[in-house]
Amino acid sequence: MRLLPFAINSTRQLVAVTVALALSGCSRGPSTGTGLAIGVGAIPGSPGYEQVVRGVEMAVARLNETGGAGGTRFTVRLPDSVATSAVRVAQQLRDDPSVIAVVGHPESGNTVEVMPIYADAEHAGANGVVAVSPTASSPRLTGISPWFFRVAPSDAEVARDAARWVLDSLGARRAAIVYRNDSYGRDWSATFARTFSEGFGDVVMRDPYLNGVVEWEAYAALIAKLEPDVVLFPGDGDDALALIRALKARNVTAPFVGGDGTETMSSNADAVGARYVAFFRAERATSKEAMEFLPKYRAKYQQDPDMFAALSYDAALVIGRTVAAGARTRGSLRQALEKIGNGAPSVDGVAGRIAFDEKHDIKGRSVVITRVTAATPSVGGSTP
Repeated sequence: MRLLPFAINSTRQLVAVTVALALSGCSRGPSTGTGLAIGVGAIPGSPGYEQVVRGVEMAVARLNETGGAGGTRFTVRLPDSVATSAVRVAQQLRDDPSVIAVVGHPESGNTVEVMPIYADAEHAGANGVVAVSPTASSPRLTGISPWFFRVAPSDAEVARDAARWVLDSLGARRAAIVYRNDSYGRDWSATFARTFSEGFGDVVMRDPYLNGVVEWEAYAALIAKLEPDVVLFPGDGDDALALIRALKARNVTAPFVGGDGTETMSSNADAVGARYVAFFRAERATSKEAMEFLPKYRAKYQQDPDMFAALSYDAALVIGRTVAAGARTRGSLRQALEKIGNGAPSVDGVAGRIAFDEKHDIKGRSVVITRVTAATPSVGGSTP
């Protein structure tokens, strides 16, 4: 996912309170003592937060339905509702002895910032806690810490897959790229351009933009003049819509493909016909675990899960399954997760099999290229 700004940290701890959820066995607030709590590493009220919570809670319910861990039930540890920075959230979860591991953070920038806290770098890892991110995808996170794992592919993998799909499925040979001028946009566009060129494609335009200071008409005019076969946009959903409107005004008909950060454009009629990269689409989920998860999620929330919910479920599930298999301490859990798919069996998740490589990135995770229709987004293609 895209890199987000983070707030200045505070080292003050908050008083813990516990609210029990009888049906799910979840603790909807801070807890104390020892136990098997899975923490939610996300800022309350931030984009995707509620979906992350939903995914973790449903995974915990599933784990408890299947026996918990040797008779011990899992719970969910949420950050204090007044926490306003990723650093404060991380401090709360690391310092709570009931937390066996954390699902989060969903944003790459916040994850980079808080990993020294989860790794307890100031005490050489003495109180380190594993963080499994559902959607943080920056290449900067590859190998960042022994305590970090993720169940979403890195931007480098996504950009390579997108380039191959554009070459093979669209038959495009001339690409125009407009990217957000930050590490996400720069890394994504550079990897796409390199892969596209290796496939004998020609990148005819690769220009950055800054949020809020863009004359989209100027970008559209240049793209219209260059006549590319495809327009790539690793940026935000609102910005994607602005460029799409400007391109339509210029009668540019080249396919538009947004990065994974543009999913929010799919609810707007102006985006009909555009495509975007997604880490998860409910209609394409076929795993055994998906067949357990999807009906329950739809019954509870009256909608399909998005990638935040589905991948947060997977992150919590791989934590819980590994704990249930015998890893009952933070340190032993980290070591056991490293073996998932590397001697130990992979774990069946909603979005596919979960296994980690030597740098703790997800192995073999595919992405989906989704096309926006007049009603709801539908799958337009997928990468291998």
